[in-house]
Amino acid sequence: MSVLISENNNKLYSPMRTGPALVRQNHRQPSDHGGHSRMRSLLPVALGATLVLAFLPEQASAHIKWFEPYDVSAVPASADQVISTQFVLILLGFTVLVFAGFLLDRLLAPRGGRLVGAMLQREAAETLLRAGMGGFFMALFATGGVILTPELKSNADWLPWLQVGIAISLLSRRTCVLGGIGILLLYSYGVVQYGIFHLADYPMFLGVAVYLGLTSSWSERLRALRMPVLGVSICIGLMWGAVEKWAYPQWTIPLLEARPYLTMGVPPRDVMIIAGFVEFSLAFYIMTGLSLVRLAILGLVMIFSAAILDFGKIDAIGHLPIVVPLLAMFVHGPNQVNRWFYDASAGLMTEARKASVGFATSMCLLFAAYYGIQSAEYGHAAGRDDRVGLQRSSGLPVAVSSVVVASPAAVAAARPAGAERS
Repeated sequence: MSVLISENNNKLYSPMRTGPALVRQNHRQPSDHGGHSRMRSLLPVALGATLVLAFLPEQASAHIKWFEPYDVSAVPASADQVISTQFVLILLGFTVLVFAGFLLDRLLAPRGGRLVGAMLQREAAETLLRAGMGGFFMALFATGGVILTPELKSNADWLPWLQVGIAISLLSRRTCVLGGIGILLLYSYGVVQYGIFHLADYPMFLGVAVYLGLTSSWSERLRALRMPVLGVSICIGLMWGAVEKWAYPQWTIPLLEARPYLTMGVPPRDVMIIAGFVEFSLAFYIMTGLSLVRLAILGLVMIFSAAILDFGKIDAIGHLPIVVPLLAMFVHGPNQVNRWFYDASAGLMTEARKASVGFATSMCLLFAAYYGIQSAEYGHAAGRDDRVGLQRSSGLPVAVSSVVVASPAAVAAARPAGAERS
């Protein structure tokens, strides 16, 4: 027992090993009053921004494949169709917002960084994720005929029993690895039935599977990797969904025309552009920011929750694998990836400038990966086979590898020079 207490204390108070940094913090304490007042003055602005995000059109979070006809084999919008005048203007506007957001983020970073790595937060995040995902798989078991998300249908007899087995495995930390393996099996089955391009919409299941597998590990070092992997998978999935809004706006426009109140008077195509940028920029900030990461997560959760009021039970169940990890990330706070991007020695303008470049670079890479995988799997012959995912081309492995390369490349582009890895 004494060993366990000592080990936990070591984890809880490990920052005290950096003596000079602690001394500098102690010297700043007399002026901490000013820091608190500055944060209080910025809080209304931050909360106001979150409320604005919450009232953005709800289709930004409703996954269109669950409610409207779609065809992933169809040719996506060409570059000249996507990069319209409105798109460029909105891109410039959001780039300015990203720049300003990172100025504020880095201004508050000395305080935001203290949210990282508290033992109680990690434990609470794990409990929340296991409970939430257990509830999700029980809902799939009760619904029947669904692999992982509402549009991924299957009548396989073994499917619901694997889902209930995954839910049961999450009751114990030691059996979570079995749940992770079960999720990988379901994801692989989905790829066989529907294709890699379709399942690329849902990298969060891969992140959850890895999280659960590492949860059963005895190594604290491996367990510390859980939240970074989960966070990156969620953010990449949201960015991927944003590109889909630009590549296939025709999937969502009928829904907007049927619900004109969602557009708030804005033309549907412009709504799709804005919704994509909201989703992409928030995901980018959650992955690369530090001080206000929790606020950005809260904004996304509010958007998803607002969509449930209009789209109902299907949307509620379908978004649980996103909302539950987001809530776990909210409880946990910034992780090692967020610290990896933060360079305390760089100036505010330098950090904000690098974030803007990283934002644009990430967008280009996600575009390339999205269009590359779609083209490799289906070519540009729209509708050549209605059975989604049953045909493959020899170029698919190259396109898949582009996703693996794209994420680290985007990270490297935005990562401050000389920043240490956590």
